Amino acid sequence: MKQAVYQHLKRRNRPTHPKELARALGLKRSEVRGLLNELVAEGKVERVRSRYQLPGGGKLVTGRLDLARDGYGFVVREDGGPDLFVPEARLRGAWHGDRVEARVTGADRRGREVGEVVRVLERARRNAVGTLRFARGYAWLSPEDPRLPPRIKLKPEGLALVPEGSRVAARLVFPEESGEREVYGVFLERLGEGGDDVEAETRAVILKHDLREAFPEEALAEARRAARAPLGPELDRREDLRALPVFTVDGADAKDFDDAVHLRRLEDGTFEVGVHIADVAHYVKEGSALDREAFARGTSVYLPGRVLPMLPEVLSNGVCSLVPGEDRLAVSVLVRLDREGRVLGHRLVESVIRSRARLTYAEVEAFLEGAAPGEALRPLAEDVRTLFLLSQRLRARREAEGAIFFDFPEVKVELGPKGEVHLIPIREEKARSLIEELMLLANRLVAGELEARGLPALFRVHEDPSEDRFRELSEALARLGYRLEAPTPAAYQKVLKAAAGRPEAEVVATLLLRSLKLARYAEESLGHFGLAFRDYLHFTSPIRRYPDLVVHRVVKAMIRGRLSEEKLERWRRTFPQVAEHASVRERLAEAAERELAKYHQARWARDHLGEVFEGTVSGVQSFGFFVLLPNGVEGLVRKESLGDDFYVYDPETLSLLGERTGRRIRLGERL
Repeated sequence: MKQAVYQHLKRRNRPTHPKELARALGLKRSEVRGLLNELVAEGKVERVRSRYQLPGGGKLVTGRLDLARDGYGFVVREDGGPDLFVPEARLRGAWHGDRVEARVTGADRRGREVGEVVRVLERARRNAVGTLRFARGYAWLSPEDPRLPPRIKLKPEGLALVPEGSRVAARLVFPEESGEREVYGVFLERLGEGGDDVEAETRAVILKHDLREAFPEEALAEARRAARAPLGPELDRREDLRALPVFTVDGADAKDFDDAVHLRRLEDGTFEVGVHIADVAHYVKEGSALDREAFARGTSVYLPGRVLPMLPEVLSNGVCSLVPGEDRLAVSVLVRLDREGRVLGHRLVESVIRSRARLTYAEVEAFLEGAAPGEALRPLAEDVRTLFLLSQRLRARREAEGAIFFDFPEVKVELGPKGEVHLIPIREEKARSLIEELMLLANRLVAGELEARGLPALFRVHEDPSEDRFRELSEALARLGYRLEAPTPAAYQKVLKAAAGRPEAEVVATLLLRSLKLARYAEESLGHFGLAFRDYLHFTSPIRRYPDLVVHRVVKAMIRGRLSEEKLERWRRTFPQVAEHASVRERLAEAAERELAKYHQARWARDHLGEVFEGTVSGVQSFGFFVLLPNGVEGLVRKESLGDDFYVYDPETLSLLGERTGRRIRLGERL
């Protein structure tokens, strides 16, 4: 069998995970790992992070280009191999975020692989935002993003009445599309008239990150037809759960309720916990215009003061939303738990439910803290209390398995009627933990069942940190007095516990978080490092995430026994591209949300100039230090502004040291 493993790696000619080998060769994963270890010892195979390849293999790699401000970049490989360093001169017209094919050409003095871009497979952006300039008889766009070229030539159409210095948006036309030698831009619109313009800033972020606003009429028409369709035939064939005490828990301003829960006490002293998820797949048919638009969007985007939903509101806030008192179609995970939170069994069913109440995190939190239940919560009080106790047992079991728990404060940006900024810390820890644990449970059980059956799915994967990141993290933690024993979830958790309650706790957590890879979607189950789960996926939010909708289609086909070979083959063929696209759209949405939140935080800071606040030193550099306020606002304090001494940066202790006073400004210090 060792030769079969070797030949399979030779045919694939790229880094391969042991799980892929086990599946392809019909072996147990433990057998495959043993054979791979023997091949590594013989020098016939080399290990690349969690994958294996022949020595010198993988000369052509595919991935996303991550550009630094200095011009060079790294190809973040799709196969999980080490990031490929690409000098600026070898980018060949590729831009930040582009999906590229690159060739490994050698290694540098540090042993890091070096390569060159061969071709651009997919452009990351269609639009750019910047300042309009005129020079040498041409119009030019000076982009705001420093990772883009410093200027892009614009076509003159539409610019006759636009003054120089205006903030404008342009559609990018690349050489592969135009046949020209250089990229150029086509003027789209002027963004605001100058000054603080919230609408213009929001519009700029939408354009910059290629977010979609209006729905195509064909998709809207399909949504309206789906919403009007009678439920009669569906109600008859589904498991009727309308008599159960089902309820939702969401934020006070939420409208798209895609998950609900219930508790039922069984005669043997165990519990049935139901996690009911809106059956969006019933309304959004695979391959329809509505489905194509949902795929293109990938996710709902929640900007301050504005939501760009993945689905039209007639579905997302209408017939798909699990509002109280209405019959709703769902896909339900019915889990049997004992008092210690152990899973004794589960079922997946297509169901019809009727929510009893729409509860908010705030009222559930108040109740769990000892307040009397309100009118909506009162009939469900004992269920909520028991579900919370069970959720904490589930959390404790996850902790024992090595899950990493980060406790960063969350702040929500809200805009008042006149655009005023309110930064509101999110504090409903118990209520949110209750729902989070039940959703994690459902996601994990669905992932495990699909993986055990060998069915195609979109998994949520979080791979181990790279060797370079782990080494850098270990060195940084050592300067703060901590020892990271191994690149495992349990070792990370141990450091977090050791730092808990100490001034540098938040800084330690930040260092640990930054060392981790980004979670992504994949067509294979590669485990989730942060959650310490062997199998995991997203199932519980199909109204706002496309991968969840895809998983629902697989689950529904499994429940109905309609898994034809043709369907399975189509899914296996298309899911890798769906996973990559969904991951890209998720990153764009997160970047847009983060950028606009930072803008509003800057507006808040401007409105509070001269006021004094307490904060925590969140970063130290040679030029100064960063301070994070409790409301999420972070700012730079330049060292020349410190009048009490001349400060020198000490990289060993990540601090600034005053030469005369000996005062030291450290990470985690309260100021």
